[in-house]
Amino acid sequence: MKKRVDNAKTTIKEFFKNFKKVIRRSDMIILPGNIAFFLVLAIIPSLGLISYAASVLNLSVDFLYDFIANSFSKEMANLILGVNLSNNAGIHFFITIIVGFYIASNGADSIITASNTIYGIENQGWLKRRIKAFGLTVLLVLLLVFMLIVPVFGNLIIDLIKEVNINDLITTRIVEIFDLLKGPISWVIMFIIIRIIYAVAPNKKHKDRVINYGALFTTVGWIIVTVIYSGYVTNYAEYQALYGGLASIVVLMIWIYFLSYIFTVGIALNSQKDDENLLKTGTIKKKYK
Repeated sequence: MKKRVDNAKTTIKEFFKNFKKVIRRSDMIILPGNIAFFLVLAIIPSLGLISYAASVLNLSVDFLYDFIANSFSKEMANLILGVNLSNNAGIHFFITIIVGFYIASNGADSIITASNTIYGIENQGWLKRRIKAFGLTVLLVLLLVFMLIVPVFGNLIIDLIKEVNINDLITTRIVEIFDLLKGPISWVIMFIIIRIIYAVAPNKKHKDRVINYGALFTTVGWIIVTVIYSGYVTNYAEYQALYGGLASIVVLMIWIYFLSYIFTVGIALNSQKDDENLLKTGTIKKKYK
């Protein structure tokens, strides 16, 4: 028992020692903001593409509009859903899909670049990096949409579904699914997706134990920040006095910046842990003081 306690204390001390080294890195000032900027750019076209595809398929976007308007603001809903193109799924539709997805992939591309910068690895060629970015974009959009739908605005969505009440049985099932996804299950889903991104983003193979190190930190950090963001937006948000109709966008950007900062710290922790493992085997010389 005493040995386990001593090992736990050693692990905690080691973590805070690595954390202290990581946040002092000069690139930690630049990389989180770069990732946050492109992630914000990725969200708007992604939601815009969803609304455009819904209009092409003659599906109602009223529910999506109500969700965005209630979660953020009517101004943001009009901004995202203000795609007034032809409903004919021709060349314009496919050009919109390609351009929007390319813009959205810049968020994943910035993560790849940040990962390689932290690990001190050269970036791959533009084409290979962009192909990888397309795949990571799907994961990122799924992750961010999942976080917005379940942990952040889950209660608002449930209220909207109950208000619409298309069918009592369907409404009950949806509410049950949301209740099931809240808590540990959503945390596990977040951890798995973050872990995959950490494994794929840098041009380097990792041991599972090293990847789990940063992924666990990032998951816990994201949960804490998201709970604070959700509670603030739902109960205490009075920032409209400062920013008016742009208030929800500003707060969304702040949330994404904190997510990006924690995400970058997680990458750096993995890099630090990887270097320590290599130091033990004598593969590399000590880089950090």
